[in-house]
Amino acid sequence: MTLPSICFSLVLYNHSLDAINPLLASIESLASQVFDFRILLSVYDGSSSSYHSPSFNQLRSLLPHVHLFFEVGDNIGYGRANNRNFYRCNLAKGDLFVVVNPDIRFTVAQLHPLICWSFAHHSEYSCVAPIVLLEDGSIQYSAKHDPTVLSLLCGRFHLLRCFYPIRKYDAWHRNLYRDYRSELIESSFLSGCLLLIPAWAFFTVGGFCDKFFLHVEDADLVRRLSAVGKTLHNPIGVVVHGWARGSHTSLPQIFSLINSFVIYSFIWGFRLY
Repeated sequence: MTLPSICFSLVLYNHSLDAINPLLASIESLASQVFDFRILLSVYDGSSSSYHSPSFNQLRSLLPHVHLFFEVGDNIGYGRANNRNFYRCNLAKGDLFVVVNPDIRFTVAQLHPLICWSFAHHSEYSCVAPIVLLEDGSIQYSAKHDPTVLSLLCGRFHLLRCFYPIRKYDAWHRNLYRDYRSELIESSFLSGCLLLIPAWAFFTVGGFCDKFFLHVEDADLVRRLSAVGKTLHNPIGVVVHGWARGSHTSLPQIFSLINSFVIYSFIWGFRLY
Protein backbone atom coordinates (compact mmCIF):
# COMPACT_ATOMS: atom_id res chain seq x y z
CA MET A 1 0.00 0.00 0.00
CA THR A 2 1.38 3.39 -1.03
CA LEU A 3 1.61 5.87 1.82
CA PRO A 4 0.10 9.34 1.31
CA SER A 5 2.64 12.10 0.83
CA ILE A 6 3.06 15.52 2.34
CA CYS A 7 5.32 17.83 0.36
CA PHE A 8 6.81 20.92 1.97
CA SER A 9 7.53 23.62 -0.62
CA LEU A 10 10.41 25.95 0.19
CA VAL A 11 11.48 28.94 -1.91
CA LEU A 12 14.88 30.46 -1.16
CA TYR A 13 16.43 33.77 -2.11
CA ASN A 14 19.77 34.58 -0.48
CA HIS A 15 18.98 32.47 2.59
CA SER A 16 21.88 30.99 4.51
CA LEU A 17 21.91 27.44 5.80
CA ASP A 18 21.84 28.77 9.37
CA ALA A 19 18.70 30.80 8.60
CA ILE A 20 16.72 27.80 7.34
CA ASN A 21 18.18 25.20 9.71
CA PRO A 22 15.31 25.45 12.28
CA LEU A 23 12.79 24.65 9.53
CA LEU A 24 14.93 21.82 8.14
CA ALA A 25 15.29 20.36 11.65
CA SER A 26 11.51 20.54 12.11
CA ILE A 27 10.85 18.70 8.85
CA GLU A 28 13.49 16.06 9.59
CA SER A 29 12.05 15.48 13.07
CA LEU A 30 8.64 14.93 11.55
CA ALA A 31 10.02 12.49 8.96
CA SER A 32 12.06 10.52 11.50
CA GLN A 33 9.26 10.16 14.05
CA VAL A 34 6.09 9.75 11.98
CA PHE A 35 5.61 6.81 9.65
CA ASP A 36 2.00 7.05 8.44
CA PHE A 37 2.90 9.27 5.47
CA ARG A 38 5.93 10.13 3.33
CA ILE A 39 7.67 13.46 3.87
CA LEU A 40 8.95 15.31 0.82
CA LEU A 41 10.75 18.64 0.59
CA SER A 42 10.79 20.48 -2.72
CA VAL A 43 13.20 23.42 -2.83
CA TYR A 44 13.58 26.13 -5.43
CA ASP A 45 16.63 28.36 -4.91
CA GLY A 46 16.57 31.57 -6.93
CA SER A 47 19.45 33.22 -5.06
CA SER A 48 21.80 35.61 -6.80
CA SER A 49 24.84 33.99 -8.40
CA SER A 50 27.21 35.78 -6.01
CA TYR A 51 25.46 34.36 -2.92
CA HIS A 52 26.81 31.21 -1.26
CA SER A 53 23.57 29.26 -1.08
CA PRO A 54 23.01 25.91 0.65
CA SER A 55 23.91 23.05 -1.69
CA PHE A 56 21.94 19.90 -2.42
CA ASN A 57 24.54 17.83 -0.53
CA GLN A 58 24.27 20.07 2.54
CA LEU A 59 20.50 19.75 2.56
CA ARG A 60 20.71 16.01 1.93
CA SER A 61 23.01 15.53 4.92
CA LEU A 62 20.54 17.33 7.22
CA LEU A 63 17.48 15.49 5.89
CA PRO A 64 18.30 11.74 5.78
CA HIS A 65 14.63 10.70 6.23
CA VAL A 66 13.18 13.18 3.73
CA HIS A 67 12.63 12.73 -0.01
CA LEU A 68 14.42 15.81 -1.35
CA PHE A 69 13.84 17.66 -4.63
CA PHE A 70 16.15 20.59 -5.38
CA GLU A 71 16.32 23.12 -8.21
CA VAL A 72 18.53 26.16 -8.71
CA GLY A 73 17.35 28.81 -11.16
CA ASP A 74 16.59 32.45 -11.77
CA ASN A 75 14.65 34.55 -9.29
CA ILE A 76 11.28 33.91 -10.94
CA GLY A 77 9.08 35.06 -8.06
CA TYR A 78 7.63 33.37 -5.00
CA GLY A 79 4.43 32.04 -6.54
CA ARG A 80 5.96 30.68 -9.73
CA ALA A 81 8.72 28.97 -7.73
CA ASN A 82 6.15 27.26 -5.50
CA ASN A 83 4.27 26.14 -8.60
CA ARG A 84 7.46 24.53 -9.93
CA ASN A 85 7.94 22.80 -6.58
CA PHE A 86 4.40 21.43 -6.77
CA TYR A 87 4.56 19.98 -10.27
CA ARG A 88 8.02 18.52 -9.69
CA CYS A 89 6.70 16.22 -6.96
CA ASN A 90 3.89 14.62 -9.00
CA LEU A 91 1.51 14.42 -6.03
CA ALA A 92 -1.68 12.37 -6.01
CA LYS A 93 -5.01 14.15 -5.46
CA GLY A 94 -5.21 13.02 -1.82
CA ASP A 95 -1.70 14.18 -0.93
CA LEU A 96 -0.87 17.44 0.85
CA PHE A 97 1.13 20.36 -0.48
CA VAL A 98 2.51 22.61 2.25
CA VAL A 99 3.64 26.11 1.34
CA VAL A 100 6.10 27.16 4.04
CA ASN A 101 8.28 30.20 4.69
CA PRO A 102 11.99 29.74 5.48
CA ASP A 103 11.53 31.38 8.91
CA ILE A 104 9.01 28.82 10.23
CA ARG A 105 9.71 26.15 12.83
CA PHE A 106 7.57 23.60 14.70
CA THR A 107 7.72 20.46 16.79
CA VAL A 108 6.16 17.15 15.81
CA ALA A 109 3.60 17.51 18.60
CA GLN A 110 2.63 20.96 17.31
CA LEU A 111 2.02 20.09 13.66
CA HIS A 112 1.29 16.35 13.47
CA PRO A 113 -2.34 16.64 14.73
CA LEU A 114 -3.13 19.20 12.02
CA ILE A 115 -1.55 17.03 9.32
CA CYS A 116 -3.63 14.04 10.44
CA TRP A 117 -6.77 16.20 10.48
CA SER A 118 -5.93 17.48 7.00
CA PHE A 119 -5.55 14.00 5.54
CA ALA A 120 -8.81 12.90 7.16
CA HIS A 121 -10.76 15.91 5.80
CA HIS A 122 -8.89 16.59 2.56
CA SER A 123 -12.05 16.39 0.42
CA GLU A 124 -13.96 18.88 2.59
CA TYR A 125 -11.57 21.83 2.63
CA SER A 126 -9.18 23.47 0.18
CA CYS A 127 -6.70 25.13 2.54
CA VAL A 128 -5.94 25.06 6.26
CA ALA A 129 -3.54 27.07 8.43
CA PRO A 130 -2.41 26.57 12.04
CA ILE A 131 -2.05 29.01 14.90
CA VAL A 132 0.94 31.18 14.06
CA LEU A 133 2.98 32.34 17.04
CA LEU A 134 5.65 35.02 17.00
CA GLU A 135 9.00 34.55 18.71
CA ASP A 136 7.68 36.09 21.95
CA GLY A 137 4.77 33.63 22.07
CA SER A 138 2.12 36.14 20.99
CA ILE A 139 -0.36 35.29 18.24
CA GLN A 140 0.08 36.50 14.68
CA TYR A 141 -3.54 37.23 13.79
CA SER A 142 -3.38 35.71 10.37
CA ALA A 143 -6.96 34.69 9.48
CA LYS A 144 -8.11 37.97 7.99
CA HIS A 145 -10.68 39.55 5.75
CA ASP A 146 -9.63 40.31 2.19
CA PRO A 147 -6.97 43.04 1.81
CA THR A 148 -7.91 46.68 1.28
CA VAL A 149 -6.00 49.94 1.10
CA LEU A 150 -6.82 50.70 4.74
CA SER A 151 -5.76 47.26 5.95
CA LEU A 152 -2.38 47.64 4.23
CA LEU A 153 -1.93 51.11 5.75
CA CYS A 154 -2.79 49.76 9.21
CA GLY A 155 -0.17 47.05 8.81
CA ARG A 156 2.46 49.53 7.62
CA PHE A 157 1.73 52.50 9.91
CA HIS A 158 0.81 51.25 13.37
CA LEU A 159 0.21 54.79 14.67
CA LEU A 160 -3.01 54.85 12.66
CA ARG A 161 -4.44 52.44 15.21
CA CYS A 162 -4.39 55.23 17.79
CA PHE A 163 -7.60 56.51 16.19
CA TYR A 164 -10.55 54.55 17.51
CA PRO A 165 -12.46 54.06 14.20
CA ILE A 166 -9.31 52.75 12.50
CA ARG A 167 -8.43 50.58 15.50
CA LYS A 168 -11.93 49.12 15.40
CA TYR A 169 -11.62 48.47 11.65
CA ASP A 170 -8.23 46.79 12.12
CA ALA A 171 -9.66 44.55 14.84
CA TRP A 172 -12.46 43.50 12.48
CA HIS A 173 -10.07 42.97 9.57
CA ARG A 174 -7.74 40.68 11.56
CA ASN A 175 -10.57 38.96 13.47
CA LEU A 176 -9.12 40.07 16.80
CA TYR A 177 -12.43 39.35 18.52
CA ARG A 178 -12.19 35.67 17.64
CA ASP A 179 -10.40 33.14 19.86
CA TYR A 180 -7.51 32.00 17.66
CA ARG A 181 -6.44 29.39 20.21
CA SER A 182 -9.73 27.48 20.20
CA GLU A 183 -11.91 28.49 17.24
CA LEU A 184 -12.09 27.15 13.71
CA ILE A 185 -12.12 30.38 11.70
CA GLU A 186 -13.23 30.34 8.08
CA SER A 187 -11.27 32.96 6.18
CA SER A 188 -10.49 33.71 2.53
CA PHE A 189 -7.18 35.35 3.51
CA LEU A 190 -4.85 33.10 5.50
CA SER A 191 -1.19 33.94 6.02
CA GLY A 192 1.03 32.22 3.49
CA CYS A 193 3.76 31.52 6.05
CA LEU A 194 2.41 27.94 6.29
CA LEU A 195 -0.57 26.63 4.35
CA LEU A 196 -1.64 22.99 4.05
CA ILE A 197 -3.36 22.55 0.71
CA PRO A 198 -4.78 19.28 -0.66
CA ALA A 199 -3.08 18.55 -3.96
CA TRP A 200 -6.44 18.34 -5.73
CA ALA A 201 -7.32 21.89 -4.65
CA PHE A 202 -3.96 23.41 -5.64
CA PHE A 203 -4.23 21.73 -9.05
CA THR A 204 -7.88 22.79 -9.50
CA VAL A 205 -7.15 26.51 -9.06
CA GLY A 206 -3.92 26.34 -11.05
CA GLY A 207 -1.63 27.16 -8.15
CA PHE A 208 -0.29 30.65 -7.52
CA CYS A 209 -1.03 33.38 -10.03
CA ASP A 210 2.21 34.20 -11.85
CA LYS A 211 1.22 37.88 -12.19
CA PHE A 212 2.50 38.37 -8.64
CA PHE A 213 6.24 38.44 -8.01
CA LEU A 214 6.14 38.87 -4.23
CA HIS A 215 3.50 39.94 -1.67
CA VAL A 216 -0.31 39.50 -1.69
CA GLU A 217 0.02 36.27 -3.71
CA ASP A 218 -1.19 34.34 -0.63
CA ALA A 219 -4.33 36.49 -0.43
CA ASP A 220 -5.07 35.80 -4.09
CA LEU A 221 -4.39 32.06 -3.80
CA VAL A 222 -6.49 31.48 -0.67
CA ARG A 223 -9.34 33.55 -2.09
CA ARG A 224 -9.41 31.34 -5.20
CA LEU A 225 -9.12 28.21 -3.05
CA SER A 226 -12.11 29.40 -0.99
CA ALA A 227 -14.23 29.03 -4.12
CA VAL A 228 -13.58 25.27 -4.33
CA GLY A 229 -13.65 24.34 -0.61
CA LYS A 230 -13.44 25.69 2.92
CA THR A 231 -10.35 27.70 3.84
CA LEU A 232 -9.78 27.48 7.58
CA HIS A 233 -7.66 28.52 10.51
CA ASN A 234 -7.46 25.36 12.64
CA PRO A 235 -5.99 25.73 16.16
CA ILE A 236 -5.02 22.08 16.59
CA GLY A 237 -1.79 22.98 14.78
CA VAL A 238 0.86 25.48 15.91
CA VAL A 239 3.97 26.93 14.26
CA VAL A 240 6.44 29.65 15.24
CA HIS A 241 7.16 32.42 12.71
CA GLY A 242 10.32 34.51 12.72
CA TRP A 243 8.52 37.08 10.52
CA ALA A 244 11.21 39.23 8.92
CA ARG A 245 8.58 41.74 7.66
CA GLY A 246 10.83 42.80 4.78
CA SER A 247 8.12 44.99 3.22
CA HIS A 248 8.21 47.19 6.33
CA THR A 249 11.94 47.97 6.17
CA SER A 250 13.01 47.59 2.53
CA LEU A 251 12.10 50.31 0.05
CA PRO A 252 12.16 47.93 -2.96
CA GLN A 253 9.84 45.55 -1.11
CA ILE A 254 7.48 48.40 -0.23
CA PHE A 255 7.20 49.20 -3.95
CA SER A 256 6.75 45.48 -4.65
CA LEU A 257 3.89 45.38 -2.12
CA ILE A 258 2.19 48.38 -3.74
CA ASN A 259 2.58 46.86 -7.20
CA SER A 260 1.15 43.54 -6.00
CA PHE A 261 -1.84 45.26 -4.43
CA VAL A 262 -2.54 47.05 -7.71
CA ILE A 263 -2.48 43.68 -9.52
CA TYR A 264 -4.74 42.19 -6.83
CA SER A 265 -7.18 45.09 -7.23
CA PHE A 266 -7.37 44.60 -10.99
CA ILE A 267 -8.28 40.94 -10.39
CA TRP A 268 -10.67 41.28 -7.44
CA GLY A 269 -11.74 44.90 -7.49
CA PHE A 270 -10.40 47.97 -5.71
CA ARG A 271 -11.48 48.52 -2.10
CA LEU A 272 -10.47 51.37 0.18
CA TYR A 273 -11.75 49.59 3.31
